[in-house]
Amino acid sequence: MTAPNRAPFVREADDFALVDEFIALSKLESLQYRGSTLAQPSESTQERLTLVGGLGSTVMGTLCAVHTGSGTWFIENVFVLKECREVGIGDALMLRALEHLAKRHATRIESSAMPGDRATKNLFERHGLVAQTILVGKSLSDPSTVEHASQ
Repeated sequence: MTAPNRAPFVREADDFALVDEFIALSKLESLQYRGSTLAQPSESTQERLTLVGGLGSTVMGTLCAVHTGSGTWFIENVFVLKECREVGIGDALMLRALEHLAKRHATRIESSAMPGDRATKNLFERHGLVAQTILVGKSLSDPSTVEHASQ
């Protein structure tokens, strides 16, 4: 998709059926990466932030975050439709989320990215979120995990 001459919009979500569709698309896309979504918040309050972003009036991406307590927020999902990437929608969603959470006196933001999902990792790193723990594991019954399988 070619970048139009207008900046992406971001607003709080009001159509949660659409947000649910984007979350489902995100989960479907994540199947192409190895790993799991183990890095989820262990606790959360009911306080949430759900943003949508896009161009013109068309929603092309979402960001969902949950307050996990003690000033910490966890981005559960950030997703932009594949054909709408590279025009700044993900960055606009992240910027608005960080601004919004700062106004809510958040002190920390966390999230996770699947191994191989460089686009999400790079998005987070552009906004100052850096890897803190790398979780590794191996299935003892999966032949693709034998020694040297990933080399």
